[in-house]
Amino acid sequence: MPSRTSQEQFDRQAAEYNAQWNAWSGGSLEWLIEHAHCRPSHKWLDVATGAGFTAVAFAPLVAEVTGLDVSAAMLREARERARAAGLANLVFQTGAAESLPFPAEGFDGVVCRLAAHHFLSVPKFVAEAYRVLRPGGRLLAADSAEPDDAPEVDAWHNHVEVLRDGSHVRNYTPAEWRGFVTGAGFVLDEVDQVRESVPITMRAWLKKGGCRGEAAAEVRRLFLEAPSEVARTFSITAMPDGDISFQWVRIALSAHKPA
Repeated sequence: MPSRTSQEQFDRQAAEYNAQWNAWSGGSLEWLIEHAHCRPSHKWLDVATGAGFTAVAFAPLVAEVTGLDVSAAMLREARERARAAGLANLVFQTGAAESLPFPAEGFDGVVCRLAAHHFLSVPKFVAEAYRVLRPGGRLLAADSAEPDDAPEVDAWHNHVEVLRDGSHVRNYTPAEWRGFVTGAGFVLDEVDQVRESVPITMRAWLKKGGCRGEAAAEVRRLFLEAPSEVARTFSITAMPDGDISFQWVRIALSAHKPA
């Protein structure tokens, strides 16, 4: 079990999830939009909407977007973002990914971006997404991931994520994601690795996670002493100002519920 719930973590850190965070994952958002096949009549559900970046991006393309999150503070950020964008077709609601508070077959699409590594059960989330989708509806997901068949990289990455943010559960491999999706009954259409164009910088990344003191020092040490395979996989680079830049592996997938 994580040492801190997602609700506790994001109620505390919601204000830190700003445009800089969104820029670190802009490529994955573009991928999701390109593969969503949105129609003006569609109703979409954004699970773990956070500060609402994904919901706000989808809203102009569809009839309605519902953003769901466990964190009331994150939902306040999302509502303000929607208000500032002048969007009236967004609804925000509190709820958990593993127990979606919606009737069956109510949505044309479900999207989840950079959140599933906090879920207590990704298989339960995927099963719930299947339940609330209409036949033919689409599931889109993007998240940080681990390479297949790279146990050293997997162990190192998940360890530093937990040190930085106690609500982290696990980053999964593409093989694990394929199993989750097909196991729930979906037809898997595409799985891609997405290379983000904007590197993450450690100081800002630690701040967004509320990581400081001894924990932050240990995370920094682990980055500076990372094994060569880890450093290569995540493009870990020491910067002239003493900061460290890196890029996580992102996986993006699309699937559909059989008609």
